[in-house]
Amino acid sequence: MKMNIVYIHTHDSGRYFEPYGYPVKTPNIMKLAKESVTFRQAFSTAPTCSPSRAGLLTGMSPHSCGMLGLAHRGFSLYDYNFHIVNQLNKNGYETVLSGIQHVASGKEQIGYSRILGNSSFEMSKDFNFDTVAYDESNAAAAVDYIRHSKSKNTPFFLSFGMFNTHRIFPPVNKNINPDYIRPPFPVQDTKENREDFARFLSSIITVDACTGLVLSAVKEAGIENKTIIIFTTDHGIAFPEMKCTLY
Repeated sequence: MKMNIVYIHTHDSGRYFEPYGYPVKTPNIMKLAKESVTFRQAFSTAPTCSPSRAGLLTGMSPHSCGMLGLAHRGFSLYDYNFHIVNQLNKNGYETVLSGIQHVASGKEQIGYSRILGNSSFEMSKDFNFDTVAYDESNAAAAVDYIRHSKSKNTPFFLSFGMFNTHRIFPPVNKNINPDYIRPPFPVQDTKENREDFARFLSSIITVDACTGLVLSAVKEAGIENKTIIIFTTDHGIAFPEMKCTLY
């Protein structure tokens, strides 16, 4: 039996999730961690977005697959047949994208069978928009696809990509008080930095909520036992002196 694959990915999140011991409640991701294998000593193939993602999705080092910089700045894979989507296409999968991809300047280059949701956004655009609504709309599209998938006999690969936790962060969540937030070392503990980190943690809450919608859809569709779920990010957080190593 060919397993379905649900690939859930975020931007710039590092390991700042509850299963790794950080002070932010992510109940949906925590539940997934308890039911899964959690990698506590994980490495990226690169400290920036497109090379890291390309390494994961091709199984090749960035210098081998051609992704030496950001896709929206002109970098690309030497050959998009390297991408897992095209390997799965050849093996009878329906390959589906909902949300962010960031390994090609245009998502049509990659080779997905279907593109869902709000697919108009590209990483080269202004980031000052409602990122919460954007991710929620793409989560809803992914959920709708999963609900209808049980009527098909075709295995699927669903890539659900969130903009969060990329800057610009959403407003501070009502359940987070910046006065009681400590920025990550070596960021100075100032009022401005506490506010900034509180917004980052609020972005994490959005990620958890959207992830929960997708996980619930898999369960409700009755396909848990034939679906591999991968939750990951591309690299570390977007704060001073971060994203400087692969760890």
